[in-house]
Amino acid sequence: MKELWSPQKRQAQALANNAFELLYGGAAGGGKSDFLLVDFISFCNEWRQNWKGILFRRTYPELESIINRAKQLYIPLGARWKQAERTFYFPTGSQLQFRFLERDDDVTRYQGQEYTWIGFDELGNYPTDYCWRYMISRARSAAGAPCYIRGTANPGGPGHAWIKTRFIDGREPGKIYKTRDGLTRSFVKALIQDNKKLMDNDPNYLKRLEMLPAHLRRALLEGDWDVFAGQVFDEFRRERHVVKPFALPSGKWKRFYSLDWGFDKPFSLGKWAVNSEGRLVRYGEWYGCAKHESNTGIRIGAAEAAAKAWEDAVAEGVTEIIADGAMWSKDDDSPSTAEKWEAAGFKMIKAVKERVNGCMQVHQQMMTTGEDGKPMMLIFDHCVDFIRTIPVLTPDPSNPEDINSKLEDHIYDETRYACMSEFVKFPGRALRKQNGNWNFGVKQSAYYDPLAD
Repeated sequence: MKELWSPQKRQAQALANNAFELLYGGAAGGGKSDFLLVDFISFCNEWRQNWKGILFRRTYPELESIINRAKQLYIPLGARWKQAERTFYFPTGSQLQFRFLERDDDVTRYQGQEYTWIGFDELGNYPTDYCWRYMISRARSAAGAPCYIRGTANPGGPGHAWIKTRFIDGREPGKIYKTRDGLTRSFVKALIQDNKKLMDNDPNYLKRLEMLPAHLRRALLEGDWDVFAGQVFDEFRRERHVVKPFALPSGKWKRFYSLDWGFDKPFSLGKWAVNSEGRLVRYGEWYGCAKHESNTGIRIGAAEAAAKAWEDAVAEGVTEIIADGAMWSKDDDSPSTAEKWEAAGFKMIKAVKERVNGCMQVHQQMMTTGEDGKPMMLIFDHCVDFIRTIPVLTPDPSNPEDINSKLEDHIYDETRYACMSEFVKFPGRALRKQNGNWNFGVKQSAYYDPLAD
């Protein structure tokens, strides 16, 4: 095998990674398909007839290309290819099936099957994680062989968001993490520069990638998971906007919260600080989303949430919340959601709900640079849900100047409220009022000057 194929550095790192779930990839040209094919046969000699695998592509034509590559690697090792069964049979008794899954429902064909190794080539072509999660349930061995599930992907594609959430966000490449089920998960990042063979054999490939449009260049050349075609906030850069926490002295920074309320859907409480120059810092967040679920609320009542938030607010010196105007609505004589938060101690201020202008304000805050060369919106690195959800937002199909509200947009909404607030529109005055122990007025015009009264 050494004469036939030898791993590149990142391929070797991935082959040595024993996590149950492993994603390999990042930039184009990282040798993803070869990794999958070699990873499977790495266990053939040890487990022999007890080693059974299956490798998926989204469509049959896509499957053909990896089958052709498999023939180049496997047949010299004595494997037999049976076209009718689309399966390689190895001298050890091991076997690897090649299948395609065009629709999520197709995966139910494998109910009751048992595999020790499961692979998905170009996992980003799957818009949901349904097939991946379903096949995890098929990873088992009556003989006691280890079980693994492997995927390859580049940034972008229909599955970008769920892959980023499952493998990338908040995780260090190469490190193995334990999941809530006690299983393990890891991501090995590969760049074209890691594939010396490709660079030597096709030196112009790198130049061709450099000629791509900006978002594709970042995705396919740099392996950047914070960018993809069609995203709204393509100016967001993790390396620029996300920072380690730093001190926010009360005399120089005005702190406040912003809130987008939800019960069945997540609520989002953003913790912000603004200085006299108008720099906005997200120093904390509470995202009411069910653990390990997408866009699902934790379903706690407004009074309970407000009481918990007030405990932090007292310690942080925060009293004001810019909130969704819907929180003031009510159908009977019971307290509104806003009134329940006020009962906890907060001063609730209705947000300016100009969606298009609000979106532009968020853009402006991210794009504008201060005198120190840093963006005027900074995000502390522990605000993982902001970092996860903001980059994957796409436009409203019927209004490209707005956000698609069917997406997980709750953090974006309260960020928009913060950017449109009087605290940010008049930062110097907000700070002077704070230091003078004054309070903001509650008029809600976008052009309201809080010092005018």
